[in-house]
Amino acid sequence: MAGRAVLYAPLGRAKTEKVDGLLESAGAQRTARPTFSRSFQLSNGPRGRKASAPEESRTPLAGSGRLRHVIASLSVAFVTTISSHAADVFLKSESFDHDPGWEGFNNHVQPKKVPTVRQDYGYQAGEIGGRVTRSARCTYYADKIPVKALDNKLSASGTFKLTGSSGGSGIFFGWFNTNQPGGGGRPINSLGLDFDGEGSGARLAVRMINGSNKSCGTFITPFIPGKYRPTPIKKDGTRYTWKLEYDPDANAGKGRFTFTIKSDSSKPEEFEGKEFAVDLPDGFKKDGATFNRFGLMNMMKPGGTMTIYFADLHEGKTENLANDPGWEGLGNRESYQELDQVGAHDFGYSPDTHFAGGAPGEVGGKFWRSGNYGYYADRIGLLTLSNRLEARGKVVLLVGAPDSDMYLGWFNSAAKSESPVASENFLGIHVGGPTRVGHYFQPAYATAKGTRGGAKNGPVLVPNRVYEWSFLYEPEGNGGEGSIKVTLGDESVTVDLREHKGESAAFDRFGLFTSNIGGQLLKIYLDDLKYSASRKG
Repeated sequence: MAGRAVLYAPLGRAKTEKVDGLLESAGAQRTARPTFSRSFQLSNGPRGRKASAPEESRTPLAGSGRLRHVIASLSVAFVTTISSHAADVFLKSESFDHDPGWEGFNNHVQPKKVPTVRQDYGYQAGEIGGRVTRSARCTYYADKIPVKALDNKLSASGTFKLTGSSGGSGIFFGWFNTNQPGGGGRPINSLGLDFDGEGSGARLAVRMINGSNKSCGTFITPFIPGKYRPTPIKKDGTRYTWKLEYDPDANAGKGRFTFTIKSDSSKPEEFEGKEFAVDLPDGFKKDGATFNRFGLMNMMKPGGTMTIYFADLHEGKTENLANDPGWEGLGNRESYQELDQVGAHDFGYSPDTHFAGGAPGEVGGKFWRSGNYGYYADRIGLLTLSNRLEARGKVVLLVGAPDSDMYLGWFNSAAKSESPVASENFLGIHVGGPTRVGHYFQPAYATAKGTRGGAKNGPVLVPNRVYEWSFLYEPEGNGGEGSIKVTLGDESVTVDLREHKGESAAFDRFGLFTSNIGGQLLKIYLDDLKYSASRKG
């Protein structure tokens, strides 16, 4: 079918396995494992064979008590060295019932300018619309509808006209849920039209975001990321007629939505008059979504202003806009200061919150994938990839906007200009992922030479759900080349370092830090942490 667009299914997940409990703590008792003895036997010789003594030393030692004495002495010395090394690493605990005194760097950034946002939209003169400003705060003007889900057929149609747009503007129109955390960019639990504006006009996409924060959809107007981003939705008042439908039984019962659009212009664009179709990926419908409103909302990231009007609306019924329909408004006729500016990180110790469960006191907050690099971390002495490292605790994701990331783990504080992931010396967990998946909780690392690695997939954080998690780095894993295992809830993923362990890495901090690639907001909290630290500075 012409114009047909089908979203790619999510990346295949790593093999998952059930876990019965948390990892055992590492301490001085974990000294002489079989791998240590095996490592001793294999030293100075090819892998898989015991090392042979030099030819000239065999005759006087063979079969004598002297040989046994030398081997025993070397074994004791080796195990003693390993025991001493392991004893330097211990498992530190933080319940955050008081300020832990961690080091902060660019983690509480004050905006250089706090603008005043003015929202001015709703019902006026037979239409729904007006001046909508992109803002981290959720505002809307919408019809209260019976709750609908992904098992229900949905259909809506109408017209719109765009009369003004500035750079970085954006609005959403369609089905959504009023439970929005704010700052997430596009609304979670939604299906509708996404407009992104520039001074020249707007781009248009249709998207569905389910309750697990997974997204699927397609651009209606042409779009090649980073290369070709035209704005063919004209801002001269051209009237566009559109229709959006969702069929839960299509696509072998996995669900599909379709969209058509056509303008009253004498010179229509190539995308007009075609039907675009998006098949929901495997498991997307099962994750679910609920909608309790239908209408207009600002995109939830600080930005510009768009002026747009909708009319001739039909959703379950034809909306008579000759009179005020009495839709519900939230912040749609207000002015307020926009404190959540792009790049204004705000994370660290939070004494009064307990989003991750338990008593008040936790760490976390707002991480922007923009602005200057920042971190909040404990001083842990000196650790390397030769150490067995582990961590565990509780985590909850509150806001996970598209194109948002953060990191958790061991890193080196010497890097101040850019994230360790972009430079070197990191071992831990990456929170982020493609919008079709949501936010992975997956292993990642960067060596002292800047070689980076990690998992391509992994367990996924569902917003507002508290998880227990664990991390284990085994330097003797994967045949001595090192392996990382990350567990979230009852799912886990393992990554082997392969030849990268030999490049080494040095860590003197454990904590949270930002990614300094351009993007959006992520809000996350952690509590009841245990993590490897060193007794040596």
